[in-house]
Amino acid sequence: MVGLACLVACIGCNRAKEGAKDALNAGGELAGKAASEVIEGVTSGVEETWKVDVRLSPELVARGVGLGKTEVNSDTLGNDNHVVVYITTEKALRDTLQVLAIDKDSLEMGRALLIVDAPAGSGNYYDVRFPARTDLERKSTVLIR
Repeated sequence: MVGLACLVACIGCNRAKEGAKDALNAGGELAGKAASEVIEGVTSGVEETWKVDVRLSPELVARGVGLGKTEVNSDTLGNDNHVVVYITTEKALRDTLQVLAIDKDSLEMGRALLIVDAPAGSGNYYDVRFPARTDLERKSTVLIR
């Protein structure tokens, strides 16, 4: 009888142990998901704070030029002075565009030329390289005109 009671107690303890283990695993999984969401939110907030605003002049927009994905890259010195832009055209565009780098205080800090030869209805990536001393800071603007 005592042996049977011990057997029942051991089975009960094992079930309790498995239940506790499952509960801890589920809790850990939830905590992991919550932490991932916090990290993702912080990361996107930092990206938004450091984002460079790339714009087209109203004249280019009126000519049927559009802007897609943009990306800022660093040179070998670590300066963020290389901008990749995806430009779309409703009409054929053959022009040399001026690209200005403007800091958060609205001061110009670099210029570059962008040669575009695009047929109507096209889209393509273009590289804009500012001078080596240009370093696009947080909240900078790049204006293509």
